[in-house]
Amino acid sequence: MELIDYKDFEGVKIVQQKSFVDERGSFLKAFQKKDFLPDYHIEQINFVESVEKHTLRGLHFQYGDHAESKLFRAVKGEIIALFVDLRKASGTFLKGDTFHLKDRNHAILLPRGFATGYLTLESNCEVLYLSDNMYVPGAEGGVRWNDPIINLELPVTNPVISDKDIKWDNLSREFPGIFK
Repeated sequence: MELIDYKDFEGVKIVQQKSFVDERGSFLKAFQKKDFLPDYHIEQINFVESVEKHTLRGLHFQYGDHAESKLFRAVKGEIIALFVDLRKASGTFLKGDTFHLKDRNHAILLPRGFATGYLTLESNCEVLYLSDNMYVPGAEGGVRWNDPIINLELPVTNPVISDKDIKWDNLSREFPGIFK
């Protein structure tokens, strides 16, 4: 297992692992605290199935004490992880990026202070993501996936998306930030 810093985004890590394969199939140790992320505390594990190709979920975050870091892994199918840095004091404040997850041997860790989401690139995708805090509906916020300030480049202009995610506001250059 190897943790790799992702570009200039402080705290964003790419996880590279190898599956063990034999005549029975394959085995991947998806998480082991002592070897993986010894300081990472799991509060919630989510398994999501998206039936349609180009389903977009996000971009979500939680305010204040409810902020959460997330570790995303595509279990079946391919996805593009989406993220935007909302930490006002960071060098990448209001910058967004994407990372292609195409097999179980890779994951991405997005720290607290990021709005996160993903886009499926195939039908019947399955995603597993770990969170270090519990989801609290009243503490949820969001960012529009097609906000011109973050300018995420995606291979689709009309994704399958929830009504809630369509209605998030665009950011503005005066966005005050929600995290230190």
